[in-house]
Amino acid sequence: MSPLAIAVDLGGTKTAATVVDASGALVLPKVKLPTPAHEGADAMLDVMARALDSCRERVAADAVAGIGIGAAGAIDVDRGVVVSATDTVTGWRGTDVVAGLRARLPWASDLPIHVQNDVDAHAVGECWRGAGAGASSMLMLAVGTGIGAAFCRDGQVMRGTHHMAGEVGSLRLDLADGLVEGPGPHLFEHVAAGPAILRTYRALGGGAPAARGQDVMALAREGDELADRVVRTLGRRVGRVLSWLVLALDPEVIVLGGGVPAPKSAWWTAMTDELRDGVPEALRGVQVKRATQRNNAALLGAARDAFRLAGVHTDDEE
Repeated sequence: MSPLAIAVDLGGTKTAATVVDASGALVLPKVKLPTPAHEGADAMLDVMARALDSCRERVAADAVAGIGIGAAGAIDVDRGVVVSATDTVTGWRGTDVVAGLRARLPWASDLPIHVQNDVDAHAVGECWRGAGAGASSMLMLAVGTGIGAAFCRDGQVMRGTHHMAGEVGSLRLDLADGLVEGPGPHLFEHVAAGPAILRTYRALGGGAPAARGQDVMALAREGDELADRVVRTLGRRVGRVLSWLVLALDPEVIVLGGGVPAPKSAWWTAMTDELRDGVPEALRGVQVKRATQRNNAALLGAARDAFRLAGVHTDDEE
């Protein structure tokens, strides 16, 4: 029987879990549960344990080689401890995820449990079975309610001495692009992530109905001049930071995930133009792709690193 890993993607609003085999196939429908993000660490551990139990009940006991978790925060992967976290998840900092799960799951007492940052898990998933497959190095940028990055070489994430590599949302930007924030400095994710699109559109007097950033992007496609200006400006902000990261890391491919618009959109065009304008000619050929695994990426990445921790060879290593 092929070895299996149970994977969990602990999101801010939803927790998903499934079982993955060593070829990267999801062998069960995903279990989905609400995430109790503001009820404390014990509630978070409880919901992960419920999701893991639900998956475990549907597979043979001796087939499970390990457990993989992708979760918010900077995580010491050697210990499975959250070393830094925002208040998006109440009381999450300092949580020993591995010990908490072992205490709740007697059947997992001897199984390898790998815990990592959710963007890192996304990156590993895209390296294994997504837009970065086959690349020697990949830079992942996830743009959603926040912004995070991860850099993979030969399928493994470079996590940094303090487990904080990729926390690019905390970069400070000075802005001179004519929108409303003033010169700054500003946190990158505050002026470039998804919520900034709607907030900026409204601050500039946008009158068309819009409840989400995606609505502003739709207005831009329909010819709303203000929406188009906002979308292009925020795309350029992302492209500027990507140019810095390309200069520092020289990846073979860049993969953008989260809620990013499709290639050929106004946002994508502005982002890639700014990126290529900001690097020497030798780096302008870097491939820029949209993530392909979408909501499965973190689950695949969590499973991939659980297999690695358990000593199970996946088909990309053969």
